[in-house]
Amino acid sequence: MSSPTPTGFLDAQSASAEVMNPRARRFLTRLTLVTAGGMFIDGYIFAVIGVTLALQTFKTELGTDPFWLGMISSSTLVGIFVGGFFFGWLTDRYGRRPLFIADLFCFAVTAVLMFFVQEPWHLFVLGLLMGLAIGADYAIGTPLLSEFSPRAIRGRLGSSLQIAWNVGYVVAFAIGFLITASFPEAWRWVLASAAIPAIICLIARHGLPESPRWLLSKGRVQEARAVLARLGWTLESGDFEAEKDTRTRVSALFHPGQLGRTFFVSAFWVCLVLPYFAIIFFQADVYATLGIDNPIATALFGTIVVLAGVTLGCLLVDRVGRRKLLIVPFWATAAALLVVTFAEFLPAPIIVICFFVYLFSYGVASVLCGVYPMELFPTAIRTTGVGFVTSVSRVGAAFGTFAFPVVLAWNVPFAMAAMAGVCVVGALVSQFFAPETRGRSLTDVATAELSRRSVRESGAMREHATAAP
Repeated sequence: MSSPTPTGFLDAQSASAEVMNPRARRFLTRLTLVTAGGMFIDGYIFAVIGVTLALQTFKTELGTDPFWLGMISSSTLVGIFVGGFFFGWLTDRYGRRPLFIADLFCFAVTAVLMFFVQEPWHLFVLGLLMGLAIGADYAIGTPLLSEFSPRAIRGRLGSSLQIAWNVGYVVAFAIGFLITASFPEAWRWVLASAAIPAIICLIARHGLPESPRWLLSKGRVQEARAVLARLGWTLESGDFEAEKDTRTRVSALFHPGQLGRTFFVSAFWVCLVLPYFAIIFFQADVYATLGIDNPIATALFGTIVVLAGVTLGCLLVDRVGRRKLLIVPFWATAAALLVVTFAEFLPAPIIVICFFVYLFSYGVASVLCGVYPMELFPTAIRTTGVGFVTSVSRVGAAFGTFAFPVVLAWNVPFAMAAMAGVCVVGALVSQFFAPETRGRSLTDVATAELSRRSVRESGAMREHATAAP
């Protein structure tokens, strides 16, 4: 393998061919699949818990009341909130590889234990533990993938993980509904079925190497060289040699220079997911206008629209760049929801179209949740930062989930206008703070100042970027 030019820059095509040798390609394919497995499991458990909580057989057998139903439904969300930040910090201190295995092992054991629940609080505790494991996987998996990914395809690999969540949700919803429709007493089997994909993914993760970037950030240069050699790379490939030995400090998330990135990622993620988790409560009314009342068809229809947007986003993220792919869909979601605000004055087909425009646009922008957070935090605090913003995003999701139905029952136009307003805030934040990171190395992006000037200059910087990792 040839060395980089003295200036450190190579033609994008030749650099891509240099680093994407057969060994590296096989490894990246495997790493992407096992990371996507964690996202699949996240969507899967949300669906099977939702299906189970809706069963009268489950409510009767465990003696659940509205209080415990609410506690159980929120347990996973609370677990993700805690697990994302805490385990992200642990991963930055002790390494990606051990915790990437440990979190999935805990999830698999917890899923098996769900078969044996006897009291509502049992399911609440297990849901909380599952959420901790899922939050950890959010903070570990995608950053690990980004730290190995060549910059020319880093966005595509990270954004493709969003597909896995939606697929996991649909698969679990269909399985859970079909089984419990014929055998309501089989709800324990439905819950425990989450252990199957977890065990498969756990086996597939065995033998993965430690992140060379993390090793370099801890001063373990020889170990990093050994990992890179297994992939046919060297320390001089891409910008690996630019990684510095840096101590992990949570406070670094809020230091000058880093605070802007922490704010931007937190703000755009919250503004993206808060309306989405709220709007899904409104989709039943929209589907009713289409004459769709089958639960499986309802779940599939909305998810297919989102998946179409996610797929387009994956195709465009490394072509048109991150900035445009966030700003344009944000304004589209705001415009669509603003139209829905005047639903009582407009024909039903217009409202239906706007609803699907919202879902599609959300899908396009949602791919950035798997890209921007990984790029805008330096290696020493990457999983800490990703865990933190994941936790913050779950606060937004929780607020949307629990507050929106109340406001919706009080005043539909006001509720929809409020959600449109959240999208406008997200669009404005993105307009002023979103940098263009396409084609830039992780070390470059993690140290660049987020300002209007840096946004204008990013296009010129991309002209010098290589396709190396």
